[in-house]
Amino acid sequence: MTNKVVVIFSILIIFIFALGIFYFAINVSDDMQRGSSEADAQFRSFLADMNYEISNSPYLSPDYLEKLRDLIKQNEYIAAVTIKSENNTYFAYPLSSKYISASSASPEISVTSPALIVRSTGIPYNDTTETEVQAAIYLIKPSKIFDYALYSFYIIAGGTLLALLVLLLSRKRAPKQAKSAAVTEENIIPAKNSVSEPVISEHEKAKIKRTPVDPIQQKDAVKTIDPMGLFSPATGISWESYLETRLDAELVRAASSEQEFSIINIKVENLPHNHPCAKEIASILIDTFNFRDLLFEFSDDSYICVLPNVDLNKTLSVSESLYQQLKQVISSFNLVNQLIFGISTRAMRLVSGIRLVKESIEAVNKALEEPELPIVAFRVNAERYKQFLTEELEKANKEHVAY
Repeated sequence: MTNKVVVIFSILIIFIFALGIFYFAINVSDDMQRGSSEADAQFRSFLADMNYEISNSPYLSPDYLEKLRDLIKQNEYIAAVTIKSENNTYFAYPLSSKYISASSASPEISVTSPALIVRSTGIPYNDTTETEVQAAIYLIKPSKIFDYALYSFYIIAGGTLLALLVLLLSRKRAPKQAKSAAVTEENIIPAKNSVSEPVISEHEKAKIKRTPVDPIQQKDAVKTIDPMGLFSPATGISWESYLETRLDAELVRAASSEQEFSIINIKVENLPHNHPCAKEIASILIDTFNFRDLLFEFSDDSYICVLPNVDLNKTLSVSESLYQQLKQVISSFNLVNQLIFGISTRAMRLVSGIRLVKESIEAVNKALEEPELPIVAFRVNAERYKQFLTEELEKANKEHVAY
């Protein structure tokens, strides 16, 4: 190709790339500008659906909250919803959402992204209680952003394929030109060479056939149905279904701050959570640790206490004092159920919440085998943990697929 053709083609490719980026930016910006009115419309529609469900089920009843979760799942614009009064939180979904700030007092909608807006309204619960419905609403649906990004990718990919096609055609054309220009001494004549360079125009008229690239399939989030409210009505502490999410979040925070982290697995053998004694035990745990959202029901007869920034020695000290208090409570109900404490700590490791829970269960099982040791701590074997990391790394390397 001549220099002039190269320059023109380069400008064309740059224009195609800029067109792809401009298409994405202008569409997202336009939808964002019109998103406020759309968000208000979606919120009004959501409230209308809520009022319709109230006519079928009592407000804030378990059946009503179950239907409310379905409404949220079906509405692509709704990111998170809370229902609360001045003294209590009745509903927060999805609890694992980054737009719900979990606290011991009252979870609230917290939005910093310019792509979302918060809307709220009041709905009377009874004659004396007014509830506030808060919703985080997308100004533009995530699926629309994905579509715009996908179409923009197609435009840019088309420009890239066009550039590659032209490059390949140019490389194939070059040897043919060199061959036609070759002459022998017998063909040399003292005449002026008037052969002009041929102009390549076929590729400019050719249509490039592209097959759409399948978008990357995002892994579906595990859909779980949250229990009614944030806390169990039997004990007043958090449901077990929230344990893993909260543990992982606290472990990330502890690792980033290089802090210790401990959990206590308290088992009162064969004492269900709906027993009056279990209610008293939960009350003592709340008084001791202050934060209900760091206390969880576990299994049928156990409780897990989450202790951020607390090392093993401090955890053992707290456990010994707490053991005596709970032992007295159990005796006051004329019960002889075995009381066991299983402790596990982060020990400056990068571990998951599930692993800490499993370690605490091992400690509990050890205590069950030795009744004279009601408090057992899982001590980390540094060499075994190092060997475990090495084996995991080797396993990952073997399974690694190079692209």
